[in-house]
Amino acid sequence: MINDIILYEELSMNAHPAIKTQLYDGWILRFANGYTNRANSINPLYPSAIPIKEKINLCEEIYMSQNLTTTYKLTPSSPQIIDDVLNKKGYEVVTPTNVMVKALTATGAFKSKTTIVDKIDRAWQENYFRLNGISDNLKIKTARAIQGNILNKTLCASIVEEDATVACGLCVIERGYAGLFDIIVDLNHRGKGFGFDICNSLLNNAAKMGAKFSYLQVVADNTPAIALYNKLCFNDCYQYWYRVKKRANFSQEPVLI
Repeated sequence: MINDIILYEELSMNAHPAIKTQLYDGWILRFANGYTNRANSINPLYPSAIPIKEKINLCEEIYMSQNLTTTYKLTPSSPQIIDDVLNKKGYEVVTPTNVMVKALTATGAFKSKTTIVDKIDRAWQENYFRLNGISDNLKIKTARAIQGNILNKTLCASIVEEDATVACGLCVIERGYAGLFDIIVDLNHRGKGFGFDICNSLLNNAAKMGAKFSYLQVVADNTPAIALYNKLCFNDCYQYWYRVKKRANFSQEPVLI
């Protein structure tokens, strides 16, 4: 199980890369101007030797120097002592998130409104920002940089209704695993099956490209999204959570829809 968690954590970090990364005794420190907890968190992924409290103190100094909230992303494979020490220091648990997985098989041709392209282009990004209500210039610049840092194969999906894009999604393929990210449907067009169509089309195309498995991350209280992914036959694999140092403003993980 631990090896599976490390695999999916590596895949997801590569699919959503930070702008800057620092390695520290088995911990991966990620920085991206505060855009998403995922790209601005400390990931205790590998064995370490330095005392935990010493490491936590240094991480706080580093994140403070970057004007970022000190945030840890923890999984069931993280040593329990980290969670315990952070809890005693007043770090709050936020955004528990389920990692769901499934095996893939190409299903051949099927009726779909989805258009798929094999790169993240500016038009897809513009629609993604609009559908998510992202207008802040720094967030847009950071998101473009994060997506531009993806080194693996990508598939971008869109659905157009009445000359406007109403749904989009991203798939990143690495080592035979297809990760679903940034699945979003316009508020006025939900309940029409567009989310299912986007995901199904991305998965089918990924399978045709050789992907054997798929994974995704969904916030644990996002009931509509979980219902969609259950319909697509995804199963729970594990749950991760963030420990956040109390501060007035911190960046929440975007909800996947």
